[in-house]
Amino acid sequence: MTDASTTLRDAARELHDAGLCVLPIKADGTKKPVVSWMQYKIARSTPEEHDAWFTGDKPRGLAVVYGAVSGGIELIEFEGVAIREGLLDDVTEIMEASGARVSEAWAAILNGWVTESPSGGRHYRVRVEGGPVAGNTKLASRLARKDEYTDEQKQRLREKPNSRIVQVLIETRGEGGYGLVEPSSGAVHASGRPYVRLAGGPDNIPVLDAETAAAIRDVCRMADQLPQPEAAKTAPRPSPPRPDGTLRPGDDFEARATWGEILRGVFRQMHSRGSETYWGWADGVGGVKATTGKDEHDRLFVFATGSEFESEVPYSKFGAYAVLQHGGDHKAAARELARQGYGSRPLASVAPRPAVAAAGRAPAAPPAAPDTVGHDQADAEPAQQDATPGSPEGFDYADTFGLPSTVRTPYDYRVTGRGVEVLSQSGESWTRVTFAPLVVTATFEDPEGDQYVELSWVDRSLGRPRRISRIVSRETTKRGRKLIETLGSAGLPAVEGDARAVERWLAEFEATNVNLIPSEQLARWLGWQDDGTFVSSPEDGIKVDTAFEEQRGPARAHARKGSLEDWKATVAHLAGYPVPRVAVAAALAAPLLKPLGLNSFTLDISSRSTKGKTTALQVALSVWADPSEHASAMSNWRTTLYAIEKRLNLVRGILTVFDETMAVTDDSLIDEVLYQLPMNHGKARSGGAFGNMLPWETILLSSGERPALSFTTSQGAAARILGTTIAPFGEGGGPVAAAAREGVLANHGHAGPEFIRYILSGLAQPNGRELLKEKHRALVDEFRGGGDMTNRRAPMVAVLAYAEALACHIGLLPYEPLSHDVWRSLFTAHNPTDNRPEMALDVLREYVAGHAHELYSPSRYAMSERPPYSGWLGVLSVKDQVTEVALLPERVRKVLAEAGYSMDAVVGSWVDAGYLKTLKSQRPAHLVPRRFDGARAKCLAFTPEGVGFGEQDEAA
Repeated sequence: MTDASTTLRDAARELHDAGLCVLPIKADGTKKPVVSWMQYKIARSTPEEHDAWFTGDKPRGLAVVYGAVSGGIELIEFEGVAIREGLLDDVTEIMEASGARVSEAWAAILNGWVTESPSGGRHYRVRVEGGPVAGNTKLASRLARKDEYTDEQKQRLREKPNSRIVQVLIETRGEGGYGLVEPSSGAVHASGRPYVRLAGGPDNIPVLDAETAAAIRDVCRMADQLPQPEAAKTAPRPSPPRPDGTLRPGDDFEARATWGEILRGVFRQMHSRGSETYWGWADGVGGVKATTGKDEHDRLFVFATGSEFESEVPYSKFGAYAVLQHGGDHKAAARELARQGYGSRPLASVAPRPAVAAAGRAPAAPPAAPDTVGHDQADAEPAQQDATPGSPEGFDYADTFGLPSTVRTPYDYRVTGRGVEVLSQSGESWTRVTFAPLVVTATFEDPEGDQYVELSWVDRSLGRPRRISRIVSRETTKRGRKLIETLGSAGLPAVEGDARAVERWLAEFEATNVNLIPSEQLARWLGWQDDGTFVSSPEDGIKVDTAFEEQRGPARAHARKGSLEDWKATVAHLAGYPVPRVAVAAALAAPLLKPLGLNSFTLDISSRSTKGKTTALQVALSVWADPSEHASAMSNWRTTLYAIEKRLNLVRGILTVFDETMAVTDDSLIDEVLYQLPMNHGKARSGGAFGNMLPWETILLSSGERPALSFTTSQGAAARILGTTIAPFGEGGGPVAAAAREGVLANHGHAGPEFIRYILSGLAQPNGRELLKEKHRALVDEFRGGGDMTNRRAPMVAVLAYAEALACHIGLLPYEPLSHDVWRSLFTAHNPTDNRPEMALDVLREYVAGHAHELYSPSRYAMSERPPYSGWLGVLSVKDQVTEVALLPERVRKVLAEAGYSMDAVVGSWVDAGYLKTLKSQRPAHLVPRRFDGARAKCLAFTPEGVGFGEQDEAA
């Protein structure tokens, strides 16, 4: 058992020896892992990694990854509030009443490995055999009380008063989940309290078969206290009373029947607590499976699969009877009950419809049937249970919307070619809800956990019926006015006056067909998703629905055409042309930015026209998308900043292309983009303006006759831009460029997905990410040089070279990688067009030459000259017949700022180049003290090579 003296490394060793996968946790109260843990869902962490994570005095916590990677371990967690409210005792009572197998298993869990969380909760573990471990699951919850609301939840309620604040009581951590363990303490948890082992340890985890583990979860679900919405098919809404005060058969049955009669042959009573009764299978196998009497409505809740009932859905007595005896046909059930004597006005004697009951299950025992009256009188007053207005006959959901043939229309509704109608409360008329069929055709969840639905309808505005589909957030479907406003321009067949009715129809339709409507993953952008997956194209099998309308076209352009082999045959012609090859390398390098931890940057290809710049961009873009002019993946600088921000936001780990810098209408637009790109987000705007701070993660490939760097005055931009002025196809390369263009227009979109599959397989290996970073760091060292600019560019050059080398290694690029010398000649050699430190120094030299009268010197002191009106610029001093110019930093800063330069951005390069004197005793070393005019001040003391004076200047 752990105690205060147990170290994290000792605990990690104990857990690893027991076959568990260990993670380090941040000591910041977030309970998040220190490392990216995607790979540890598949392969266990190693003792060597534990040594790196948990040795020394690093303030960290410890967690276990549950699921298959730890040998099928699952965590059952009772939150602190559940313990304080006695829920553990209630659940234990039900477990003990659930038969020997369940009660013995629960006793083993309670006496196994038990941890107390900082909130006072309990963590129990089980090892599941004979089946997979389920994912993280919330088993029981309740509505939070006002005194439990956090500040964030209070604000949420102020913004959305109808929000439901839920307090989780019992949940599991299973496949793909993790949980903190002892001896984690201190700042690891927001409370500052520790995790404490109460009993057992990783060697005392009970082993359960998958069926018993499922039974344990089912009992825990019975502690759920959240109100459940009732659907008409399981708990028909009460109809208005008849004018003569008589009872309908269904209402009478609801009041007189008992659950024991209804469930005979299906369930048997196992235990009672107060008004609540717990039921198990009729054969007594498997423990508790259902409850009744949880609330004043006395509904049936089944918590297991394998019966005619849907899991965790409330059933009224009449609804349960209709399911068991009549296959869910409420009309047939109402008629049969009337024949058996329920209701004040029974039907005439007619041949009863055979009961739909499972073998060995008896129908409900009715009372003796009284005398009957005419059949026509019963039909004249249809009860809610006596009619099936929701019959799907006459409308084909499968043919119209591609839904399963078993999709049903909700009770009280009907759908025709004219639209959706709902039965009035009186049951005597139909009210139109929509003017054309409108249904939910799919549900989605994105990697962040947000939910969306796909709405589809039939549109005839063009004279012929066609299906239109749009994806909207689930929040929007629950707000009818917002839904109609959002989709009105797309032709949604509804008006604002029917907003509430549309809300209810969609909710009813989805609830009726919850297990039939397809549920899929949704991506809101291309590239890396938050869960570690990578979406290369809408053709990957994951639905892509972009946040902005302007992104739809470019997203669709990320499509495949032709074959990978033909694409490789096309790019084989580029072997002798370094610049197009570098562009292709940039396309492949984009997905490496995230695992390597690199910021976005720009690759600029500039040269005079007709030298194949656009073709080079098209070849690069063909790695991922359709590079043709009619597709939208290839963008142009002749656009707006908002459009550029949204275009960059579409891809996270995929190349972005902007052609023709000379087409830009405002030079400041390119300046803004080049400055913001390395920050990985757009410009912050006050008031949360449209497009505010959109996230980016891309390599921007730009071209034009004028270098992109010439559009910016930002001193830091040069270090984040790789630029070349070499013509992509040189002299005489026209035929090769034409062939390359023709080839990639016919074959595109294959290379990128193939490359990312290779990268993902590498990242999934033990230490895969670290190996990737290690090889990149080696290349960075290779490309470092003697200058500051070269060193700052080295990581970008290295990632391009690394991407090309990997692609060549797996045969994706059919040529040998470029040599390091070629890479240096392209990007890391001195380039005077972007040497901003030198350009800034030229500005300063010119200023000094024109303002020499503002320099203080001993001769002026002897002549008692007064300081100039603007103050001294600096001081001239002579030592060993060498004149030194020392300038006041604030004057230098002002002079450079007026010319568009930042002193802080260039002073480091001046020191590296030997233009400034340094003094080790000073902080910073480049500000050295000089005395003039009776004062002592720290100055920038330039060498003659930096800023000369007089004849020395000419000699320098």
